[in-house]
Amino acid sequence: MSSYGRLNLALIFGLPALAAVTSMIQFGVRGDTIVFVFGSNFIAMLFGGLFAAFLIRAANKSGKGRNIALWPSLIPAALAAIWYLYAALISTSTDVGREYMALPFYLIGWGVIIGVIAIIARRFSSN
Repeated sequence: MSSYGRLNLALIFGLPALAAVTSMIQFGVRGDTIVFVFGSNFIAMLFGGLFAAFLIRAANKSGKGRNIALWPSLIPAALAAIWYLYAALISTSTDVGREYMALPFYLIGWGVIIGVIAIIARRFSSN
């Protein structure tokens, strides 16, 4: 497994772990909430992770588009990490549960959209 593959797996598992920790800050230590938040974010990160795995495999074969290969999992994970950390540490929102319910759907959308953009960008990449 390449270092890009390891980073992709770290992103797929790391964001749900971060989401679970921030949910403990927001809602307290509740097992059902932790399992739901981790599971919903894990499933959502799989969409971007599968796009990234496809691009990593193609980049390893052709040597083209290595810098673009992680976009579908890296960009959504970074945006979601900022969102979760802001919600847990700074936000004064009174309806935090909606954010934790909605963000996995945004992750799926971001992963798919950025995955398509990365596939197109890889075609024009020189490295």
